[in-house]
Amino acid sequence: MLIGCERSGKYRCRKKEFVRRDTGARKCGCPFKFRGKPVVGRQGWMVKLMCGIHSHELAKSLVGHPYTGRLSKAEKTLIVDMTKSMVKPRNILLTLKEHNANSCMTIKQIYNARSAYHSFIRGSDTKMKHLMKLLERDQYIHWHKLKDEDMAHDICWCHPDAMKLVNACNLVFLIDSTYKTNRYRLLLLNFVGVTPTGMTFSAGFAYLEGERLNNVVWALERFRGIFLRRDALLGVIVTDRDQTLMNAVKTVFPECTNLLCSFHINKNVKAKCRSLIGQRNAWEYVMDAWGTLVDCPSEQQFDK
Repeated sequence: MLIGCERSGKYRCRKKEFVRRDTGARKCGCPFKFRGKPVVGRQGWMVKLMCGIHSHELAKSLVGHPYTGRLSKAEKTLIVDMTKSMVKPRNILLTLKEHNANSCMTIKQIYNARSAYHSFIRGSDTKMKHLMKLLERDQYIHWHKLKDEDMAHDICWCHPDAMKLVNACNLVFLIDSTYKTNRYRLLLLNFVGVTPTGMTFSAGFAYLEGERLNNVVWALERFRGIFLRRDALLGVIVTDRDQTLMNAVKTVFPECTNLLCSFHINKNVKAKCRSLIGQRNAWEYVMDAWGTLVDCPSEQQFDK
């Protein structure tokens, strides 16, 4: 019997010509190894040290070790139930730690268990096919564009309840883009509506392949199709100063007013002008004056 360090050897990739620069392996080629064999007569074992050198420091704690942090069957069942209830992974970890204070599991084991559960319910379907099935099952309003007849590269969807709110509260909408914060590095276009009481609601979403004008125009045209009455389209669209988005709004909604978001304006003012004013009191005075200017109720007071 040969017994060696668990970090001995080197990681061998199963797929050829598959290189990922952002990953690492626990194996570091540690040479520590000894050999044991039973003595004649089965009266014990003879052990011979082949190499007593470790090429790495020994672990001071077993927290995070894949063996000591393994999950029991009951813990896996609890993770599945809490995942169905939309509980965040960090809260799942805290709950499991409360049940077993001596556990060495980490957040990585929680993510692995959740990923295994999602793969199980998805079965042999790809993630895109599974997404389409869920949209059909929950009766979402959705559209998508195909690339090369077998690959979706733009997708837009809206919840049925959001569609009712869009047609009931159609005065002011906010449209903003979130760039490259998801695992697929795609552009997420978010449509947010405002109710008469000042509350906001998510009116729709769109994942876009790129930031080109035709992609954004396609998403806005799908959003325009949600409105059931052509004489009751939205009146005001609030955006940041994204020129592509503003051009798309002008193309799809020529009858509405496009306003710039004051939050983004104030953010840019703070980023660009803070370095020009050294004194803190002077900076507070400038920001108060700037707020008064932006919040002017009329054009005459603004010019004054």
